[in-house]
Amino acid sequence: MPCGEYFTSYESRMGLFRWRIQRVALVLGLPIPFLVPLFVGGGTVSLLSQMFIFAIAVLGLNVILGYAGEIVLAQGAFMAIGAYTTAQLLGTGIGLLPAVTVGGLLTAAVAVGFGLPSFRVKGFYIAITTLALQFIAQDWFFPNPQLAWLHGGSQQQFPFDAGLVGGFLPVEGEVAIYVVALVSLLVFALLSLNLSRTGIGRTFRAVHENDLAAAVLGVNVYRNKLLAFAVGGFMIGFSGGLYGYQLGFIDPEFFGLELTLEHYVMLLFGGLGRVWGAVLGVGIVTVLQDSLQGLLQAFQATALTPVLFGIVIIVVLAVEPKGVLAALGQLKEYLRNWPYAY
Repeated sequence: MPCGEYFTSYESRMGLFRWRIQRVALVLGLPIPFLVPLFVGGGTVSLLSQMFIFAIAVLGLNVILGYAGEIVLAQGAFMAIGAYTTAQLLGTGIGLLPAVTVGGLLTAAVAVGFGLPSFRVKGFYIAITTLALQFIAQDWFFPNPQLAWLHGGSQQQFPFDAGLVGGFLPVEGEVAIYVVALVSLLVFALLSLNLSRTGIGRTFRAVHENDLAAAVLGVNVYRNKLLAFAVGGFMIGFSGGLYGYQLGFIDPEFFGLELTLEHYVMLLFGGLGRVWGAVLGVGIVTVLQDSLQGLLQAFQATALTPVLFGIVIIVVLAVEPKGVLAALGQLKEYLRNWPYAY
């Protein structure tokens, strides 16, 4: 706690911004991301937009895995459901925000449906059920031309000038997509932070730590697991709709198992169960991938990119298994106590 500050109530003690320095940093730092497009090129803006969108998806994965402890291997399928639903609804002219919201709700319903086996199984067994959804979506449902009446076709083009709501406020160009993605990330990050502080979030963590002990204490374990699937699935489906709109074109290959594994790496790299760890992990992994790709391209050795990237991930997780955010926390504590030993 900073010198000269103290808490006089539990409400102030549990606040998101408990100290003056945090509130000052928020006021001074919040406008900076909105001013970034004025100083960087279109390629950087597009990369940042993708980082924001992926961060929303990883936050959804963090709710299911980090909070409730349910292993999900259908991240790509969830994003595909959101993307294809958004593509179909944009054709009706309802606007981008309602389309991605409905896509998130449909994804939440599907996530709950495939989370129903958690009544009888858990751990890697529930992971297999979600992996089945990934294979169904990627290899059969979306590529199947006989089901085009339902999903609209395996390959679809997004409109480039859809309004935010109806025909108002057209979301056209990289800067507009950047702003929408940034605001969406801030909203979902705030919701995730508040969720972790509520009774629901504590119940999720109790189920994660020991579902048997939670059940003995009166927690409805099954209902809370399904709730975690619903909340996380909504966030992932929402991000899938934004991702499809940013790309402008969708294909089932964009939402394969590789996307799921990439998001797992981002979450574990940043810090499992931590909101800012998920956001930080997405940023570091994306920049690291892009930097390695550019560096090895200069030496015409781009085939080594996955190898070097894997080595970096292994070294970081071996040094700090709890992720980069935990390592930064240890560094902060060291600098706070330095040069004293206590």
